[in-house]
Amino acid sequence: MKQIKIGVQIFILLLITISCKKENEEIIIESENSGTYFQKKINNLVLMDSLHNRIVEHGDTLAYYHIQGIYNIAEEKRTSALYYAIIMANKYHYNQAYNDVYQILNSKKMDNETKKLAEEYLKKYKTKKSKK
Repeated sequence: MKQIKIGVQIFILLLITISCKKENEEIIIESENSGTYFQKKINNLVLMDSLHNRIVEHGDTLAYYHIQGIYNIAEEKRTSALYYAIIMANKYHYNQAYNDVYQILNSKKMDNETKKLAEEYLKKYKTKKSKK
């Protein structure tokens, strides 16, 4: 009788051990850098058209931040974002866009006319910022 109890206990322990044992699963983690992630966003025409329309038609600042981030992080030239910065600055008088235009245009190799234009946007940015 005692041997049967011991045998049952060993059998139960064996079942518990087997059921609790996890198989070594091979976990494959696919990672992509942020540039690749945002490059996919640039290639997503539905997303880019939606952001474009929200910026151009409505002056949507969240869409503006989104598209600026996409262009900056996707390792695109900042000049790709210039179009939207100019629209947000000129049409909607969005202060951050004035600074963005300046930052995009500002380079060591800029000609005098472009330098004047960049400085105009910087001046507007500072003027609007000081009024807040």
